[in-house]
Amino acid sequence: MKSAKEYLESEVNRLVSQARTITSAAESDNRALTDDERMQVEGLITETNTLKARIAEQDDNERLLKAIEGASAVATSEPSKGPETARTPGEAFAYSEGYKGLRARGLKGSWTTGPVELAFGRKLTDGDGNTVVSETGTGGGMFAITTNLRPNILPGIQGPIEQRLTVADLLGSGTTDSNTIVYLKESAQTNGADLTSEGGAKPPSTIDFDKATTAVEKIATFLPVSDEMMEDEPQIVSYINGRLVVFVRQREEEYLVTGITDVAGTSSSAGEVGGDNLFDALAAGVYHVRLDAQLEPDAVIVSPLDAAKMDVLRAAGGDGNYFSGGPYSSPSQNPWGLRRVVSTVASDGAPIVGAFNEGATLWRRGGLSVEASNSHSDYFAKNLTALRAEERIALTVFRDDAFQVCSAAS
Repeated sequence: MKSAKEYLESEVNRLVSQARTITSAAESDNRALTDDERMQVEGLITETNTLKARIAEQDDNERLLKAIEGASAVATSEPSKGPETARTPGEAFAYSEGYKGLRARGLKGSWTTGPVELAFGRKLTDGDGNTVVSETGTGGGMFAITTNLRPNILPGIQGPIEQRLTVADLLGSGTTDSNTIVYLKESAQTNGADLTSEGGAKPPSTIDFDKATTAVEKIATFLPVSDEMMEDEPQIVSYINGRLVVFVRQREEEYLVTGITDVAGTSSSAGEVGGDNLFDALAAGVYHVRLDAQLEPDAVIVSPLDAAKMDVLRAAGGDGNYFSGGPYSSPSQNPWGLRRVVSTVASDGAPIVGAFNEGATLWRRGGLSVEASNSHSDYFAKNLTALRAEERIALTVFRDDAFQVCSAAS
């Protein structure tokens, strides 16, 4: 992870490279710069000088920190805090060099912490305490897919095991260092496998693929905080965890559910299996995923209203017992063996059944990045700080028929 100073230096190099590209193009054409090119170069030079001034500030900060450390004669028994020891995204930001340096020098003048990338993993457990889902947010070019059977949990932030299951937890996961994902999407298949005699010709099978491309999208937002909040480590940790990161994750969920719904089949209805309620509709969805995609469905996404309807649904006639066990029991989270994810993004009356882990992959370019600065608008004059979070993700759906939108209507 780059320090604030390294980030500023890389930005200077990038701006200088852009300016040189413009001037070199004019030189190769044996002409003077156009008015537009001259304005671009002058703007790049201005930005470069501003960044160099901030680098000088960072150098002063580092000298101040070294002086403070050298003057300290009291050893602390508290273990060293760094991003790698953090348990939440908020703690990772608070333990970063950018934030610690900012607190040491004070909120004077124009400043930024530089982007702090929060590479973290999450794990979820089943009723027996076995890990069933793990996710890593680290960057790099290596492709990695999570497993649903006791995977290795990588170092980093570990969320609590009671953390709410999300749509992202259901999908296969990968990392990328590109702005686009190019992949092959299965459109049709023919299974020609058959019994053959010894020495006989082997029957062929075929799979048709379509080339597909999806862009890596950026999800970002910022929230204003007071300078007093920025200087209060516990408060800023809580604010990042409770608001900023939550907003990004909510938009991520909307992106994923919309992307899956846009390609999912819509032929599953409760009437196909002789039923008339939501559980029967899910059974029809399971049937179609198994039949159409030849895959085993592993989860269902439902809206809060549909989840409530499932929780209070009772058997017709008889003693009228709740299917889920009633209000004093934990509602079943696994209808027909499917993991249930309750999402505010899902549409009422249209749960989505799918083979999520095999049918789609969520790609991440780097981790969640958090940066704070007072240079936005008139924030410097008002003693406010803009706290920004962003991430870059992409969704690839390899098998459209691995997902079914269900309906309780006959």
